[in-house]
Amino acid sequence: MADVAQNLPYFFGNITREESEDYLRQAGATDGLYLLRQSRSYLGGYALSVAHGRHFYHYTIERELNGTYAISGGISHSSPAELCHYHTLESSGLVCLLKKPCNRQPGVQPKTGPFEDLKEHLIREYVHQTWNLQAEALEQAIISQKPQLEKLIATTAHEKMPWFHGRISREDSEQLLISGVKPNGSFLIRERDNNGSYALCLLHDRKISHYRIDRDKTGKLSIPDGKKFDTLWQLVEHYSYKPDGLLRVLTEPCPRATGCKESFIFNRGACPAPPTHHQLVSNTCLFITT
Repeated sequence: MADVAQNLPYFFGNITREESEDYLRQAGATDGLYLLRQSRSYLGGYALSVAHGRHFYHYTIERELNGTYAISGGISHSSPAELCHYHTLESSGLVCLLKKPCNRQPGVQPKTGPFEDLKEHLIREYVHQTWNLQAEALEQAIISQKPQLEKLIATTAHEKMPWFHGRISREDSEQLLISGVKPNGSFLIRERDNNGSYALCLLHDRKISHYRIDRDKTGKLSIPDGKKFDTLWQLVEHYSYKPDGLLRVLTEPCPRATGCKESFIFNRGACPAPPTHHQLVSNTCLFITT
């Protein structure tokens, strides 16, 4: 399933807030100049970046449960494009009307994040492993349940990442990070308990810092007083770009110990049910039970 904003000329993909400001500045930063980018903390969401009065303003666009899109406290829209069009007519909470899109240069595609490169492969791997489907049946299952599969894959993708070590002790994580020659910024994430809590373990000057990652009532993940994320891979991506409260940025994943299994261990408690023959034919969508 292509990103719903992929073909919008003012959609820049997975760029940072600072990069969006650079693009707006290069385009003149006139009042009402705007661009759309992928949210790096809200799964399936976007961010609207707007220039006004020599400053830049950023608005999170969340994908709601019914598939619509809205800025917090604002009107729901069927697509990010419709939302942007609405704000060319009504400021409705924005600093100003959207007046001119900041378009990508000709031939430049929206930037894709590291997870996007893995997503399609992981979805196929999951459907094949879980439902034992192949060929046309596999393709139809993916089509019929793509939104649910994407959500499942995104929230369990950390299990495939080299920096995720599962349930290991604090002492074992320290031993892994200090053994051998590892650069500053080497890191791993381990599970702390069964309540969705993790720990980020970071090497700096031969010392290990441990940052607790908690899950709030809405399911968001964050270190204490830190930015909130829908997934662990979004959290890692963020802190690989800026320290934002950590001693330093994350630079080098500390791989699992030799012999640890690298296969994708799916959380089957959150799995969509396998489609029946009728559902494959009728293309009916099923929903993940959580």
